Amino acid sequence: MEINENTEFPKITINTQTGEKGITILKKIVENDFGWLFRPNHQEADFGIDGYLDIITESGQVTGKSIAFQLKSGKSYFTEENEIGIVFKGNIKHLNYYLNNETPIIIIVLDVENELAYWEAFDKTKTEKSGNNWKMTIPKNNLLNVKSKNKLLEYVGPITDYISQMENEWGFNQILKKGSNRILFRIPNEEITNNKFDFITSALERIQRTPELVLHLKNRVDICFDDYEDNNKELFEIEEVKNWIIQLYQKTNCWAYLFSMDRHSGFMKILFFCHIPILSKTIVNGRFKIDFETEFAKEFIDNLFGKLNQYCIDKNLSQQTNIEMTNKIISCYFEE
Repeated sequence: MEINENTEFPKITINTQTGEKGITILKKIVENDFGWLFRPNHQEADFGIDGYLDIITESGQVTGKSIAFQLKSGKSYFTEENEIGIVFKGNIKHLNYYLNNETPIIIIVLDVENELAYWEAFDKTKTEKSGNNWKMTIPKNNLLNVKSKNKLLEYVGPITDYISQMENEWGFNQILKKGSNRILFRIPNEEITNNKFDFITSALERIQRTPELVLHLKNRVDICFDDYEDNNKELFEIEEVKNWIIQLYQKTNCWAYLFSMDRHSGFMKILFFCHIPILSKTIVNGRFKIDFETEFAKEFIDNLFGKLNQYCIDKNLSQQTNIEMTNKIISCYFEE
């Protein structure tokens, strides 16, 4: 049977052929000139990004860094030029997609006949309105070749060896989980006089970074104020310390879970007395006897219970743990 141009077969269009040639040329540039991976998108998933250039080091390490691209191939994309370069016209529906995409994007216009690719990084400040769409100029001196490799790398930022960082992080976690010792944070006097909380809030956040740390450090944390050891007053009687502790208490819910509440605990008892008016203080048999407003004490304890409840919810801790720490609160404040 003779086959001619009218015989019924699926046909590939000139535009499709040109597009495929453009992809082949771009792939060759990326792989031969840059030594990177060329990763095209499937057409059914084309939202204005035709593919990705995956950055590979000179040693062949796939870095996880990528540059997205939109590719336009053929003479029809060179019909409008200005003194600086080729005018690329973009679809308005792609604009929000580009602007919300955290991967750097380049626009490539490719001369198939001469196998020359021109590019420009997408940047909203480089665009102009064009009817209902937008446009940007791609400079003629921006040829995509081996000379543009370093400039492209500027858009992805430095490549970091995170494994060495993680080894340090994991090592510190192991130190925190070692044995059954407590963690004691010493608050510098400068934090209090300057009313700063960065040191302690960052430290508390760090020791709660993984669920394993949270579970291990239950009832093992304390705070001390060594710079005030020579002061004759109790810490809760020193106005600047009292005010600092009251403010700190509002910044986290971890107190009744992480902090020590046994007979050796220091901070949780200071925290209590910072929140209630002291009526009198006497020394009986070498020990303090303090009279205080019970209504304020009840208000503080209720608030502490609430913080514990919320902390257990936030950290997915069991009801059994909640009950255990509730009993420690009662023991700390009511059973001595």
